[in-house]
Amino acid sequence: MQATSKGTGSPDGRADAGQDAEACRPWRERALAALRDSAWTALGGKVAAYVAGFFALALVGSGHALRLLPDRPADPAAGLAMVTGDPAPLGAAGSPPPEPAADAGAAAPEPPPAGDGGAGAPAGGGVTADGKVVLNLATEADLMRLPGIGPAKAAAILALRAKLKRFRKVDDLLRVKGLGRRSLKRLRPLVLIDPP
Repeated sequence: MQATSKGTGSPDGRADAGQDAEACRPWRERALAALRDSAWTALGGKVAAYVAGFFALALVGSGHALRLLPDRPADPAAGLAMVTGDPAPLGAAGSPPPEPAADAGAAAPEPPPAGDGGAGAPAGGGVTADGKVVLNLATEADLMRLPGIGPAKAAAILALRAKLKRFRKVDDLLRVKGLGRRSLKRLRPLVLIDPP
């Protein structure tokens, strides 16, 4: 027969003292110790970091992150430009303000911007009165009014026009690097080859 003390698994009772001390430790300390000793901790931390990063990207991409920024005085033109994807107009936040004329009182009125034709046909400009861009007359600024066309693509379009001498059909834009069928489908109702 073995001589054991009541409720212990060893004759002298010392082995169970460690188990009793373990049972007395708060559950939080035991959980943290188990987490520190786990081989899955590093992988779980990386997964949590990736999930947090994707959540942050989704928040920024959806535009809801703007609500987290402090409110600034609203510029309706800048907000419209941000929604439509157009470059910010002059005077909007983040862009240089328009420069004042040297002599504001005696300055002649500014000529109308290129492309604002009077009666429907462009008067030497590249934009008709209804807002369509005439590809064979357009300037870089006129082309940048189109969705998805920035300075680089506008310059590429002008370089292609110089190489071809003139566009013969809208499909000629497919030769511009970065303009594909989807982009062309979006641009087709907004452009003309020659003025009406």
